[in-house]
Amino acid sequence: MTKLSRVFLPLLLLASFTVAIAGDDWPRWRGGNMDATGSGDFTIGAEHGLRVAWRKPLGSGYSSVSISDGRAVTMFSDSTNDIVVAFDAQSGTELWRYRIDATYKGHDGSHDGPISTPLLADGKLFALATQGHFFALDAATGKQLWRQHLVDDLKAIVPTYGFATSPVLHGDVLVLETGGEAGTISGFNPDTGERLWSVGQDTVSYQSPSTHTVQGAKQLLCVGNKHVYGLEPGSGKMLWDFKHDGGFGSMNPVPIGENRFFLQYKWRESIAFEIKKTDGSYTTAELWKNRSIRGSYNTPVYHDGYLYGYSARFLTCVDAATGESVWKSRAPGDGFTILVDGHLVVVTKQGGVHVAKATPDGYQEIASLKAFDGLAWAPPSFANGMIYTRSLKQIAAIDIAKVEQPLVADQRKMVLGREFAKFLHEANMAEDKQLVVDNFFAAQKVFPVIEGNIVHFVYRGKGDDVVLMGDMVGARQDQPMTRIEGTEVFYHAMQVTPAARLNYNYAVDFGRPSLDSLNTLGEPDMFGPASHLEMADFVRPKHLVEPTDGMSRGRLDSVQFESKIAGNSRKIDIYLPSGYESDSARRYPAIYVHMAGQALAMAKMQNSLDNLVGKSVAPLIGVFIHGVQGAGDEYQGDAKDSYSQMLAQELVPYIDQNYRTKATIENRANMGAAWAGFTSFYSTFKFPGVFGKVSSQSAGIWTKEVNELKASMTDVTTQPLEMYIDWGKYDLRSPLEGWDIGDESKRLAEHFKSKGYAPLGGESPTGFGWASWRTRTDKILEAFFPMNQSAASPREADSRSTNSGGN
Repeated sequence: MTKLSRVFLPLLLLASFTVAIAGDDWPRWRGGNMDATGSGDFTIGAEHGLRVAWRKPLGSGYSSVSISDGRAVTMFSDSTNDIVVAFDAQSGTELWRYRIDATYKGHDGSHDGPISTPLLADGKLFALATQGHFFALDAATGKQLWRQHLVDDLKAIVPTYGFATSPVLHGDVLVLETGGEAGTISGFNPDTGERLWSVGQDTVSYQSPSTHTVQGAKQLLCVGNKHVYGLEPGSGKMLWDFKHDGGFGSMNPVPIGENRFFLQYKWRESIAFEIKKTDGSYTTAELWKNRSIRGSYNTPVYHDGYLYGYSARFLTCVDAATGESVWKSRAPGDGFTILVDGHLVVVTKQGGVHVAKATPDGYQEIASLKAFDGLAWAPPSFANGMIYTRSLKQIAAIDIAKVEQPLVADQRKMVLGREFAKFLHEANMAEDKQLVVDNFFAAQKVFPVIEGNIVHFVYRGKGDDVVLMGDMVGARQDQPMTRIEGTEVFYHAMQVTPAARLNYNYAVDFGRPSLDSLNTLGEPDMFGPASHLEMADFVRPKHLVEPTDGMSRGRLDSVQFESKIAGNSRKIDIYLPSGYESDSARRYPAIYVHMAGQALAMAKMQNSLDNLVGKSVAPLIGVFIHGVQGAGDEYQGDAKDSYSQMLAQELVPYIDQNYRTKATIENRANMGAAWAGFTSFYSTFKFPGVFGKVSSQSAGIWTKEVNELKASMTDVTTQPLEMYIDWGKYDLRSPLEGWDIGDESKRLAEHFKSKGYAPLGGESPTGFGWASWRTRTDKILEAFFPMNQSAASPREADSRSTNSGGN
């Protein structure tokens, strides 16, 4: 049975331990054994805990710390250059530094700086820079011994976030996963850098080679995006090939018993496989697949039949024989694991260092320390009896010593409203807590409970672990809620902009997100059903309500549209305004809307059109373009060009020929949200002369999409356009991973301004999703087609433009 554990080992048990620490070097990525396991005795006494032995400033980077011969080395960015640096492992004194190149700038959720971890061996340091520089230094002095470039010299393909593989030395062969024309993996002369051999046809992303004993002999395991290769380490001879067809870029094999390995081969699933040998030939076989470890960049560790890793943000214990989950724990938080003497050593992304017993009996923490205030994105290392770790700003060595408090509690304070704080005080002090709770709930008119700019989220019901998720927290994040002791009430309070409108959910006992049962506001949205938070200064737009009886309304005309360019068929809904049939001489501007199914159902665009057209918005035709299977590929993937061409050269002419449109570019608008927010701009720039107005809301754009837009656009003189771009203050973002869709939209708007455009819109105190975007539908329609614009000429003759459809 799964144990949902947040158990801390009672302090009285600590009395049975004594202090004794020791350990060997940790010379490379995942340590000397390449399984993230440190050797030595690592126990903590009753009066002992973790203590920072030394801490030094550092810069951004993902490179973990390698330790050998008294030196601790890593790589980082000082915001100008990427650097290798060496410290005295005991004192933290800087010994030398080596400039690699100008800083590799983070993008699309990554931070600045190197990713790979250096290798220390035979008095040398071997490292791979994010830009592709592969080099050797004298480990004692930092002097360069040789240097080459994977792209220039080996025609390697640069992964999305740059090169990240960490090298391995076996005997007299230096091994690195290279990819590209040279092959999946290559062997080099460690003294000269000369390539000795290459093998494999798979592509690679951020995986690293490792050596393990397989069927009694040392083998080199190389993980590509679709294969795992088993090689002779010296010659590179292929011994076996396990085709996993996964594609997750950060996977590393974990030995889980004799000839067996674990692999998180997909973002949402893991696999275990076995290597057999019969009559000198190797075969591989899948053992199990399971989703028990998934959604994490951490590589788990193995101990006594169990895997310890992360399932999303939860530390998880998994039976290595079956793949089944044994327990999950929210503590200590999302992070990275190693194993030392039967103990888990975890560095969380929030900068905490935690030591817990590696046991299937639940999470049992025995020591913790807040090592950094900033984000940490690298696994710890263990050598010479100390834990070495780094954040995006600092590096530290942590040892075990006498401390007053072995377990360090979270010191963050929650800001509460006066009345809610009074209720908590009464509930905590009362003998009859249930009565106090009942009276409080009976007095509330709505939930969540709002006092000024402070919102109190409240859950009442069964459960041991309740979290808040949503726009106010960020993607792939959740906020633990606090239980009122002796009750079934959980709460969390935070300050929110007074005019905000946000989506949120609760999750109970690691279950799926659910609606707030105390809140009557909620409905399906982009990522599923969500409850709605409306702060006191938020005003519900009237254009979203269902028109009342007697109001003049438009109608939807549905057609099945066949595209030769896209090679598919899709539904198109055409909104025809009230009076379209009765006034056969009148022509109308048209707005083309992507992601039609959600725009109509979730954004309630037909309601908006019915309520606005003829009042603040000129009568218009709305063309709602439904997606097909794999529509995401049409918006941003390989099919985006054919989709854009279909729109410009087939659909627009079809609408102009079959409906009474004003067939000129100034009377056509292109509208999209999220991933289709990129599509609206891309298709407008790609086929100039079709659309004269274009809008996006919370455009799902990354560096690739931004570069594609910049490459396809010119300036306002060459292609004059009316633009509308908006985003949310609480837009889709990941605080721990460094990406924010709102920030990307803001930068894009600034770029358009530099080209002479004057985009309307801007930031709104809302989140990500149709319930937020629809609050501004009126702003887009009124900006592009204001009522007074067409009042002077209600009837227009056919003025079909010869450039209709981009021809």
